Amino acid sequence: MISQIRFSRVVMILLVLGGLALSTGPNAMTLTEVGDQLILSGPVVEGDSKKVRDALAGNANIRTVVLRNSRGGDVPTGYEVGDLMRAKGLRTAVSGYCYSSCSRMFLGGKERVFTGDYPLLQTHVGFHGHYFTTGPQNGQLHEQLVHSRGLKDWIIRHSDGKADPDLVERWINIPVGAGLIHFFHPQLAQRRKASTFFCENGPKPGFGVLGCEPISKSALDLGIITSLEMIKSNDQEQLRASFPKAPPKTDYARIDDLDKFPLRSEKALKDYKQYLRAVAPKAFAIAVDKSASAWQSENVEATNLALSRCAERARTSCLLYAVDDDIVWNPPTPDHSK
Repeated sequence: MISQIRFSRVVMILLVLGGLALSTGPNAMTLTEVGDQLILSGPVVEGDSKKVRDALAGNANIRTVVLRNSRGGDVPTGYEVGDLMRAKGLRTAVSGYCYSSCSRMFLGGKERVFTGDYPLLQTHVGFHGHYFTTGPQNGQLHEQLVHSRGLKDWIIRHSDGKADPDLVERWINIPVGAGLIHFFHPQLAQRRKASTFFCENGPKPGFGVLGCEPISKSALDLGIITSLEMIKSNDQEQLRASFPKAPPKTDYARIDDLDKFPLRSEKALKDYKQYLRAVAPKAFAIAVDKSASAWQSENVEATNLALSRCAERARTSCLLYAVDDDIVWNPPTPDHSK
C-alpha cells in the first residue's frame, strides 16, 4: 500500500513509477513509498532528515530504505539519516549509485544489501571525506570537518567493526571530492578480479571506475554490506521499463574498425578509442553533418546522454554510432544532413 507523506510545509507531489513521490524542489531528494519500502533518490539537502523521519513515522510498515542514484550532499543530513536507520533497525539497499552523504545513510542500516535494479556494473556505493562546496577550495578536502565529525570512528562503528582502519583512513583523506572508494557487489570479482576500486582522483579516463586501484577486500569483508543477497525494489519492473532501448545492430563495420569510423578528426578518433576501452553500458553518437560527436559510459542512460551532448555540441541532430560493443550506425541520407 502506498501511503501519503505529510509535511508541515508546502510540497510538490508527483506520481513516480507507481509510487507517491514527494520533493521540495528540483534539487531536493525525492521520497517514494512503495509497499514496505521507502525509496530515496537524488541530492541530499538540509531538511531531508526531517522528511525521512516524518515518512517513517507515518508508515509503520516500512522495513527497507532504498537509496537510488544519489551523489550525496549535505553532511549533517547523511549522519542523521544513517543514525536514524540504525536506531530503527531498518534494512538499507543500494539501487544504482550512492555516494558521499548517501553512503552514510546506507551504512546506517542494520542490514545492508545491494539491489538487482540496475546492471551489476551500475550498482555501487562510494565513500570519501568531507569537502568544501564553495569558494577557492571548492571540491577540496575539509580536514577539520572530517576530524570534528569523527568520520573514521563513525564508519568503523557502523560497519559493525569490520572496516579496515588503515583503508578507512585512506578514503576519508582523499584530497578531492571527485575521488571515491567504490564498493560493488562481490560477485563482480568473478569477472573483474576485484569488486572494490580506490579512485583517488576520480574515475580513470577511458576506463572509468574499473580502471582505478583494485582493493582485495570486498564490501562484505569490510562490513559495508551484511549479506550477498541482492533484493528487488518494489518498483523494479517499472524502473527497468523506463531504461532506453538500444537500436538494432547493423553491418556497417566491426566495433574496432577505425578505417570505417565516419569522423577523421584527431580528437574524434581519440574519443572513439577511449570509448572502446570504456565500461558498458555505453554509447557513442555522431552529428548527422559529422561536425561533432559525444559519448557516455557506465550509465544505463548512456544512449540518451550521448545523443543530447552531441546535439549540444553540433547544434543539430545526432545519430547513434555504437551502443556497448555493437555498431548501430545507419549513415544519414542527404536529406538528413541538410
